Amino acid sequence: MLKSSNKFGIIAIISTAIILFLILTLAAVGFFFRQPQETIETTAADDPQAILQNTEVDPALAITELGGIAPLDVINLAIDKSRPGTALATIISTPSLDPKTTAGTLLLLGGKFSNLNDSARAAISYQLAGAIATLSPDLSDTLRADVFLQAGSGLAALDDGLHAKIYLDQAYLLATESKYLQPAYRQSVLEQLNDAYLSINEPEQARKSLNASLSPPALVNQGETRLELPAVEPIPLSEAVQTAEKTRWQAAQQVARDLVEMGGEVKPEDLSALQNALVAEDTVKTAFFADSLAAEKQLSGKVNIIHSKITWLRLKYRVALGGFGLSLVPEWESNTEQIRSDLTASYDELFRQYSDIIVAIPDASQIDRATEELLRRQLLAGKLGWYPNYPAERLKDQLLAASARLIETQPDTKLRVGFISINGSDYCTFISDSNISNQSSGSAQPTTP
Repeated sequence: MLKSSNKFGIIAIISTAIILFLILTLAAVGFFFRQPQETIETTAADDPQAILQNTEVDPALAITELGGIAPLDVINLAIDKSRPGTALATIISTPSLDPKTTAGTLLLLGGKFSNLNDSARAAISYQLAGAIATLSPDLSDTLRADVFLQAGSGLAALDDGLHAKIYLDQAYLLATESKYLQPAYRQSVLEQLNDAYLSINEPEQARKSLNASLSPPALVNQGETRLELPAVEPIPLSEAVQTAEKTRWQAAQQVARDLVEMGGEVKPEDLSALQNALVAEDTVKTAFFADSLAAEKQLSGKVNIIHSKITWLRLKYRVALGGFGLSLVPEWESNTEQIRSDLTASYDELFRQYSDIIVAIPDASQIDRATEELLRRQLLAGKLGWYPNYPAERLKDQLLAASARLIETQPDTKLRVGFISINGSDYCTFISDSNISNQSSGSAQPTTP
């Protein structure tokens, strides 16, 4: 593998800066191209990828990601320029974003969609943020409680008290049972919950929150326990891959220029150049990932390679679903199911590598924590739509069993994840230790606090 070329980097930076300047300038006078908004059901929270085919995506802005601009920069620009549909499509297509950033941005989008009276997408944004707060092992309990409060309050403002209560109840459980909150913050959460519960007509729970805020539980504040699985590291790319990426960036930048200069139209030769660049890049990257995996001996190294492969497949899948607002590669569009299958297989491979890493851990207590962490990551990838066709029921049963084991071997540590069913959809939620044990034995459903 070869190191990155400085020349490629300078060219890319200059080119993307030019196209970004053009887009920013034209956006200031409202010269963006909007697709008609389509109706989307809140049940799309069960399959967020449906959003890619049923949302407003500004092609001129979305294409800049193919032109080399970082996804987070595209998201922030889309929010600044009141293009929340583009921001949402980018978020649900980018598994490499860190959970804190993703959850915070989804909460912000929930407010943006609410202001546009798009209650369906607002609800989806809040629910996805809540799912991250429940399942992501990377967040602190302080951040979780804040996300739950904002998601619950946002859903309450949408008159969706049923779903709002899911997240408010989790904030309450953290405020009354987590050992990782500072006393002042614990009290603040309970005070805010009093108002939030009243807004969804839950006076009894509001009273309990108020009483608890006056006499907060005397829990010993502790530091958060560290994660067990290795962090993902970027991989060095071959010169062939860098050249293919550079070609795609340049082709995409030209398409973006066409869009802003021609009122939403693209020259056929420029669209063809981008299509050819994407197909060529796919060929090069497919071979690169296969060769890299075959040569890599370390499990953590294989994990890094597969993560990079998944990032590419997610982008390819977004192209196939029309998630950039344009038809870019017709052959991918007609082969969507195969791309989806490849993405599923890559996630399966990734989690097998993680499982092998866990087996090699010498300490049994670490194995238990790592197993629960991995299962939560798998479920989160599925809930966010990144991991298509994920085995939801099997993972649910395995997580309940792993949580029950942790309660038995490492009691009174972190809160555990259970499940509730609302209108036929399963929601992950923090629940009490006793309810985890009951769920894992199939004898009870969780109760609210």
